[in-house]
Amino acid sequence: MDKLKHIVILGAGLSGLSAARDLLNNGYRVTILEASPQLGGLASSFQLKGFQVERFYHFLCRADHDLINFVRELGLEERLYWRQNHTAFFHNGRQYSFGTPFDLLRFQAVPWDQRFRFGMHILQSRLRSQWRWLDQIPAKPWLIENIGEQAYYVIWHPLLKIKFGQFHEKISSAWVWHRIWRVAQSRKWIWQRESFGYLEHGSSTLISRLANLINAQSTSRIITNTPAQSIQTEADRVVSVLTQEGKIECDAVISTIALPELSKIMPANWISCMPNISQVQYIGVVCAIFSLKQPFSRNFWMNINDPSISFNGIIEQSNLNHTLKSANLNLIYIPFYMPTDSARFSMNGDQILAEYLPMLKRINPSFEEGWIEDFAVYKTPHAQAICSTGFKEIIPEIRTPISGLYLTDSAQFYPEDRTLSAAVRQGRKAAKMAMIDLNGTHQNPL
Repeated sequence: MDKLKHIVILGAGLSGLSAARDLLNNGYRVTILEASPQLGGLASSFQLKGFQVERFYHFLCRADHDLINFVRELGLEERLYWRQNHTAFFHNGRQYSFGTPFDLLRFQAVPWDQRFRFGMHILQSRLRSQWRWLDQIPAKPWLIENIGEQAYYVIWHPLLKIKFGQFHEKISSAWVWHRIWRVAQSRKWIWQRESFGYLEHGSSTLISRLANLINAQSTSRIITNTPAQSIQTEADRVVSVLTQEGKIECDAVISTIALPELSKIMPANWISCMPNISQVQYIGVVCAIFSLKQPFSRNFWMNINDPSISFNGIIEQSNLNHTLKSANLNLIYIPFYMPTDSARFSMNGDQILAEYLPMLKRINPSFEEGWIEDFAVYKTPHAQAICSTGFKEIIPEIRTPISGLYLTDSAQFYPEDRTLSAAVRQGRKAAKMAMIDLNGTHQNPL
């Protein structure tokens, strides 16, 4: 095998960096093209009070084996922590604890029999391993059948409706099942609270370690502020990538950018051969981050169903990650998912702040605007694939009809939600496939 075969990776997020690390360890030359100034993609960070803070919150579950094993491979296991967390549910002006079966029994917003059915459904989902038959079933009727109508409208409907908007009744049961399953695996015993994991200093710990390992190799380059302008082919094979700096010749391309962005730079004659790329639809996210002088609550996660509050959850990351607390950072994240053509997606930080302030005070009457030390808003247009019924039929393969072109996208995580663990898994899969093909032993490696 030619040890200097050259692979270009589009995107320096976790998938791209994971793929690059494996390729370099196996003797390939790698160039990573990143459109933004920083590395990490959705796992990127910004600096606040001299501390690296994630633009979009992340946490680990016990089921995230690919990431946990990767952290060990990178020698970061001593910087991975697990912590039991508090979960709450804010419903019609009242806050309930919502982290254990005992909390569920006291959740008076739902009739007693449906509280029991809700708990049993979590247990059944935790034990389920077969999911493909759920792909064709809409989540709404499936949930109503299993937990009851009032339990659905109190607990699940606001989460699905606010997140997916007009698409919420099309969402597949398989996607909902995996969300339940993944979190449920984080309980050692069913009566305990979940234990979620985090890396010291957040995802920047992982991104920095990968970047340092890649930059230490003489056969690698990471080029930021440089999006790919086109992928060029000859005789149905990738031969180069065009950028603002010129043409980069290569033996293969691994794309880790969102499918809509990939379709813009692919050869036009190949788009019709890859219909799945255009069939996957996405919603964007606007994530507001508040740095407060004091904790907002004792909870890590608060689900919200209240007619006077536009968002459906608050994630108080500093109640999970002790390194934030030690830096005197009290951080809450408020994500809001929506189509990018929504007027809300165009709202600026001042507009979002003005809308959220009275809502935060409704949740915590002690809250005052003076608590806010810093405030930031981050947006991304392709945050979440719309996982409608039958979604598994339109998921694009990693290998494409173009020889030498491989793609990873969060749509391939299905039924898993967008997790750091899935990003690592897909990036490494793509790298392994590329290595097998370039070595002349084309087969399905995983």
